Amino acid sequence: MEIDVIKQKIEELEKSRIEKTILRETIEFIINSIEFFDWKKVLEIGTFEGYSALWFAIVANEVVTIEVVTEAFDKAVQNLECAANVQPLLGNAFDVIAQLKNEGRRFNVVLIDGKKSEYADYLEAVLDILEDDFLIFVDNTISHKDSLGGFLEHLKRYENLEWKEINIGKGLIVIKKKIIQNEIQENN
Repeated sequence: MEIDVIKQKIEELEKSRIEKTILRETIEFIINSIEFFDWKKVLEIGTFEGYSALWFAIVANEVVTIEVVTEAFDKAVQNLECAANVQPLLGNAFDVIAQLKNEGRRFNVVLIDGKKSEYADYLEAVLDILEDDFLIFVDNTISHKDSLGGFLEHLKRYENLEWKEINIGKGLIVIKKKIIQNEIQENN
């Protein structure tokens, strides 16, 4: 069964863990959130070796993961061979996101774990390709706070978004659409 092979590959990567890999407790939190909402379309910015994309493959129908570094991408492609529902894409995240937008692709979940100084720009780019209900996860927000290039200040400008930083792993911000009073009344 494909899921057993994916889980085996995850354990293999866990045993040879590299510093840049998302922490297991962080990805497990994200996976639990995806399962809770039963969302099936995931976009990841920053594939690295494919560890988190493998986790996403277990719970999502569609995973698109973007990597800009060729060597990391090649390693990820090898690691992701067992996950038919993962589409690894090599390229600049902004170009790939624009292409996804042109194709009409939309996502419920986004993991931002790429170049830290570009987090604000990644957020801006993905807002146009989100489903109405979504969660955006931003990794390394405590460990790399000095490298985020004003991301937190940028995030505060969005009146239609709510967010919370969680002290899990190396710091994780969870962003969602703010529920407006009119939407609450329409749903009742």
